[in-house]
Amino acid sequence: MSAKNVGIMQRLGAAWGLVTGKRNIAEAVFGPASNAYKGAGMNRLLSDWIVSFLHIDDEIRGSARLLRLRARDLGRNNAYVKQFLVTTAVNVLGPHGIRLQAQVENNNGSLARDVNDRIEAAWDKWSLRPTRDGKLSRVRFEHLLLKAVARDGEVFVRMHRSFAGNEFRFALEAIDADMIDLNYTLAPGRGPEVRLGVEVNADGAPTAYYMWDRPERAAGVAPRTRIRIPADEIIHLYDPDRANQTRGVTWLTSIMFPLRQLQGYTEAELVAARIAAAKMGFFSRKTGEGGPTPDGEDVDTSSLQMEVNPGTFEILPDGYGLETWSPDHPNAAFPAFLKANLREIATGMSMSYNALANDLEGVNYSSLRSGMLVEREFWRSVQTFWIDAFLTPVYAEWLNMALLSGALKLGTRDFRKFLAVKWVPRGWAWVDPLKDVQASVAAIQAGLTSRTQVLAEQGMDFETVLAELEAEDKLADQYDVDISGPAGPSAPAAAAGSDAADAETAGTEADTAKAKKSTSSNGTNGNGNGHGIPAAIRRRFMPSNRVGG
Repeated sequence: MSAKNVGIMQRLGAAWGLVTGKRNIAEAVFGPASNAYKGAGMNRLLSDWIVSFLHIDDEIRGSARLLRLRARDLGRNNAYVKQFLVTTAVNVLGPHGIRLQAQVENNNGSLARDVNDRIEAAWDKWSLRPTRDGKLSRVRFEHLLLKAVARDGEVFVRMHRSFAGNEFRFALEAIDADMIDLNYTLAPGRGPEVRLGVEVNADGAPTAYYMWDRPERAAGVAPRTRIRIPADEIIHLYDPDRANQTRGVTWLTSIMFPLRQLQGYTEAELVAARIAAAKMGFFSRKTGEGGPTPDGEDVDTSSLQMEVNPGTFEILPDGYGLETWSPDHPNAAFPAFLKANLREIATGMSMSYNALANDLEGVNYSSLRSGMLVEREFWRSVQTFWIDAFLTPVYAEWLNMALLSGALKLGTRDFRKFLAVKWVPRGWAWVDPLKDVQASVAAIQAGLTSRTQVLAEQGMDFETVLAELEAEDKLADQYDVDISGPAGPSAPAAAAGSDAADAETAGTEADTAKAKKSTSSNGTNGNGNGHGIPAAIRRRFMPSNRVGG
């Protein structure tokens, strides 16, 4: 804003103050002036910072559709957005999805294993084909939904009760965000209030959703019909940014512009590099020269060209010279510029730069671990969102229909008695397994963490691991194989001690039974594995520490 314009505004402000009692126009519109926050200043440096005072739903109504379409275009054509969407689904859900562990208890507080096993088996069976069209498994269906939430900002899932297509009488249907009429809004007073296609009650809770009867198609000519669907049939999946927000907005809003500009810049550099690799040249006629060729014919300047072959020299027409053109691309600063922009984009995606760009140059164990830990906290928060918003309500509805249909028999059809569950999301492998295992062992020994917590960070369950260890021991005992191995730094000494114990206890069955039950002072058996059978009664599966063993 020029000094002249500033002076005009000051004079207008003074005139406004005489009429209204306000000191200036800005105070009348924005409230009393304050210099406490520089971000709220009104000066030449911030004069182009345009903001709005709209309700969040009004902002969404004017922008959500275009944002969604642009996000979908980026998801199709931009490699980094494609990577973000795939990485989100893989890190939150994993290849096997978030696993269900039923936690129904007996009256004495112990787990009802038989009941829990039947619930989990029925859930796994339904999860093979839970959709209305029967095309997707539950894991693939959830991948589709989560990528839609990240790309489009929201997705709707319709629950079909009394569904005849499976024995559980329950199925799910994905509804694209475009199917819920974004422009349908009714103010309160003329009937139920409708916000962006969502009918709400006086408390703001959804009571119905208004959906088109068919998708919008370019070739469609017949008008579409709006259908009212009760809210108890719909799960609306979105992550609100503000209070009282009715519809979702794509997670890519903050990085759309830099992504688009970076994509255009990279494309321009690529074209320039292709031109530079071609090493083009131009024929130029020297001043005052030119004319016919030695045989008397005029030169056709429109067809001057040169075929380049190894070991050949071309003769130019008289009066013409060759000027080469070799642009220097890609620019030397291109890699650093690209990396700086990708760091900003990765930050807007809540991802580490190394994961988004697949760039591990200059990474060491400490820096990689630090970046991954921060990123994984974001994935864990999305896992919690997914469990609360999708899995918990779906499980309750499925359990009710499974009991009512008779596909799951638990002695009663009151599903509320069996809602106790634990969801086990996927974990992640260690950056450096040896260092991380050593750190976990030290933390457990110091009482700073538990085996349950350490296993949970990897997406495993302590009880499941104990059951697997017990099954391994039984199977090894059945085949008379010793699966015990070295137990840490003191393995040679432990192995030597176990070998001596083997010799001493190999005599009688009573000695063998005694050896099975004996444990060392640290809670492990003679072989040091804490759960195995002494090597006296087995063949060794692991290498022995004895010479010739």
